[in-house]
Amino acid sequence: MAGPSCSDFRKGDGAPHSKAPRFFEMHKRALAALIILLVAVAALAPLHIFSIETPRSGRLFYLRTVSPGDRFSLSFIHSVEHCPVRDHIRIDSGYRMVTYATEFWSSRTGLPYAPFGDETFTTEGDHFRIENMNRVIPEIYQWVDKRYANRLVFGDGKEIALPDLAGDTLLKMSVIEVRLAQYAGMKLKLSIR
Repeated sequence: MAGPSCSDFRKGDGAPHSKAPRFFEMHKRALAALIILLVAVAALAPLHIFSIETPRSGRLFYLRTVSPGDRFSLSFIHSVEHCPVRDHIRIDSGYRMVTYATEFWSSRTGLPYAPFGDETFTTEGDHFRIENMNRVIPEIYQWVDKRYANRLVFGDGKEIALPDLAGDTLLKMSVIEVRLAQYAGMKLKLSIR
């Protein structure tokens, strides 16, 4: 008996190598439904993001995904004592911002003066440091102004001059939970400004 002709392969008459295309043809609706389901589930996956916005208008200026263990520092020049202050903050396992240390170059008006509980107070050259802090901060509200050199520095080295985001104004920094689809929309909105 003679084997299949070339025209038989084109017709898809059941030759061994034509079964894969036929399988996908027969199941393309199921595969499409599976792909749509996977995309929908991924779009609903929760993400935790660090956001910076102006509380008065709610206008968003910065977004960044965060994970437990991420760290950043927030520094500024104290408006009364005119000395640098640097707070060290980490994201804990509950996605909360927790101050774990602070550095300051003066210990007078409006600045730390002593440790509390298990905190430790040290002098490091020209400044003071309080460590072993565990102060949960639900949100950070900070008035930023070019004169106060407000800076945010993440553990990966990314540095943001906060007055460059929105000018001299009050900013709100927080960690929020959003869905992947929401995050994508927020990033898109930021990118077209």
